[in-house]
Amino acid sequence: MCSGGELSVSITSTSATGTTYTKMTHDPKKRHDRVMLAAGALFCVIVGLGIGLIIGFLVDTSSSDSKPARPDKRAEFKRMVSASNIRETLRELTRKPHVAGTPADLETAEALKKKWLANGIDDVYLVPYKVLLQWPPDDENEANRAQIVDPDGTVVFQTALKSDDLGEEDLMQDGIPAPYTAYSATGNVTGDLVYVNYCTQEDIQNLTTNLLPDIDLTNKTFLCRHGGVGRSTKVLNAQNAGAAALLIYSDPEQYTVDTSLGLQYPDGPFMPPTAVQRGSIFTGVGDPLTPGYPSTEWGYRLNEEEAGLPKIPVHPINYGDAANLLRRMTGPQPPEEWRGTLEGVDYQVGPGFRGEDAGRSIRVVVNSYSEQRWAYNVIGFIHGEIEPDRYVIIGNHRDAWGLGAVDPTSGTACIIEISRVLGDMKKNGWRPRRSIVFGSWGAEEFGMIGSVEWTEEYYHLLSSRAVAYLNLDIAVAGNWVFRPSASPHISPVMREAMENVLEPNPSYPGETVFDSFLDKTNISLDVIEESYIIPKIGAGSDYYGFLYGVGVPCLSGFYYFDQEKYPVSFYSLYHTQYETFRLMDEFVDPGFVSHRVVSELFGDMLLNLAESEVIPVNVTHYMNRLLAYYSNGLNVTTYRTQIVDHGISLDGLHKSLVEFYYTTEHFQNKIVPSVDRNDPLAVRALNDKIMMLERAFLDRNGLPGQPNERHTIFATAKSQNVPYDTTFPGIADAIESIDEANPDAGWKEVEKQISILTYIIHGASSILKAGGNWTEVMHGNEI
Repeated sequence: MCSGGELSVSITSTSATGTTYTKMTHDPKKRHDRVMLAAGALFCVIVGLGIGLIIGFLVDTSSSDSKPARPDKRAEFKRMVSASNIRETLRELTRKPHVAGTPADLETAEALKKKWLANGIDDVYLVPYKVLLQWPPDDENEANRAQIVDPDGTVVFQTALKSDDLGEEDLMQDGIPAPYTAYSATGNVTGDLVYVNYCTQEDIQNLTTNLLPDIDLTNKTFLCRHGGVGRSTKVLNAQNAGAAALLIYSDPEQYTVDTSLGLQYPDGPFMPPTAVQRGSIFTGVGDPLTPGYPSTEWGYRLNEEEAGLPKIPVHPINYGDAANLLRRMTGPQPPEEWRGTLEGVDYQVGPGFRGEDAGRSIRVVVNSYSEQRWAYNVIGFIHGEIEPDRYVIIGNHRDAWGLGAVDPTSGTACIIEISRVLGDMKKNGWRPRRSIVFGSWGAEEFGMIGSVEWTEEYYHLLSSRAVAYLNLDIAVAGNWVFRPSASPHISPVMREAMENVLEPNPSYPGETVFDSFLDKTNISLDVIEESYIIPKIGAGSDYYGFLYGVGVPCLSGFYYFDQEKYPVSFYSLYHTQYETFRLMDEFVDPGFVSHRVVSELFGDMLLNLAESEVIPVNVTHYMNRLLAYYSNGLNVTTYRTQIVDHGISLDGLHKSLVEFYYTTEHFQNKIVPSVDRNDPLAVRALNDKIMMLERAFLDRNGLPGQPNERHTIFATAKSQNVPYDTTFPGIADAIESIDEANPDAGWKEVEKQISILTYIIHGASSILKAGGNWTEVMHGNEI
């Protein structure tokens, strides 16, 4: 493939038939008639007046000459961003823990509302949702724990009940939760311990087939390390294998480095043996009791038993305690890839203990409590001057598992600085073309709750008015390279911002963030197709409700560390008690230059989207992703062969892709350049098409086995066997869920999913077509 206006693409498809394609008196009735006549006349006057006002609003008839372009305020914005302001904001925000559902969380919401109004934001609102949350017990005697016990119940060893403050004042205050996983089942379970590596399906299969073929894993307590799959998936796998409880720890192999490279906290940024990663283990998103609908005060709620919450106790422990457990275990030696780097540990898989600990058991006690409490979003508006009903949204969640200096408060500090600069610009007479909406989301850490509930409540409004969503969760987790992600067709906005902002730690004078990104990720513009330079956005933050629920294109990004030099999983102190201001100030981003640059980048993107007359996208980027999923993804996974072998035709899907190819090429290279920019209605119509493209890929009925997952292209497949970001999730899940006892029904579902996807892609083409051409039948087989 080559970039630019012309694109050479080849699609090869073999159909089931073998064909290969390439490429209102007393008389009540009279009274009623008069009322209706008067009402009708009044209605006509109102409608006529309304239309006149709308046209007068949209069309300036004072001159037929071309109107002057709005000034580009991006350079001015960048000059006004202050690293020292961001530093002081982060220092203030991280003085106290602010876990969702606590008084401190409401305090931060009210403080943020006050701050945004002071900064010049037009209107700010607190938007509450009553949601199910969970916390560890307040009484230390009831604390969650894991213990080694004698047959008579005597405790021989016990895991840490709370976080070690390491002598640091910020960590000595109340409010930092003891180690726990949100939404765990409660219980007191005693039995044998089994080490299961990452607790993937493959790991459990390895246990049952090779390592412990004669051992029934039912009612065993599993011990696993972070990595491989997400924590909620680990819990699901453990439940399905019959485990009675699950313990999770962070192995130093993924979370620390050799002391020659860096020191552990409090002397450096890496994980000490006392650190515990907290997190949610709910497999869904939003309030567990109101799936698909907002958790308003009057909303219908499921019972907790209906909500799909975990059924076994789950508890996180630090790796110092994990080592103490693993050193005592008996059983066979695992394969090398199961071994981490805990000192003196050979990672025997059990079940149970050896030596003087033989006959002893592991007891897991979880007494966490769940309640419905209020979580608060803070929503602010700078109203647009020309298109006030079009919204460019920027958001960041506010809650943290403790002080949260990295996640999410680095992002919160940047958004506050962005609001200050835009507020100052507004005070000086500027107002954006489109409205800018600020969102501070509550309870994200429990499953993106605040943002998902908001997008559910305002789904219809957002689906007709939202231009884009910019997600600023973590802003800075390192200071080496900016890691961007975006919806494909809006990725040019990200690239342009990266080209406009200078790298904070340049290798040479004038190096831009984009230059640095290319160099440090070994991307060659001569080799990689333009559509793939900016990676596809994921599903693990507040963009979820916007992209996957409403179909609003999203952008996200943050500064990261050199993962080749420091080979740790994500950032080392992720979700631990040690995300302090000092961590950021001394080790992660001294001088806050990366925070400043992230603020400049997001300000650039925000202004570009809010001010550009035509929304700056390249729809061919979306087309290229679809072609890759079809021509490469189906082949890589062997799904194409299976489909054809079962006599199912891909002709319709192929034709829909050909149609989408020509439609996107024509739209991008002919329709966009030729729009009459002196005709505001024409520009509005063009922008509406651009806004609706992402929505077109949502299926109102959801995906197989996932009725709330509606994005037919980028949703995460339900099956763990489907490789990430390779092909269409509906088709893949249908194939992976075929029941060998009734395969015909399974392949009918595959055929159905292919038909649905064909309809979806054809519908996306219709969005972009001019006049009445959207009604035309698909035709053509080649590109």
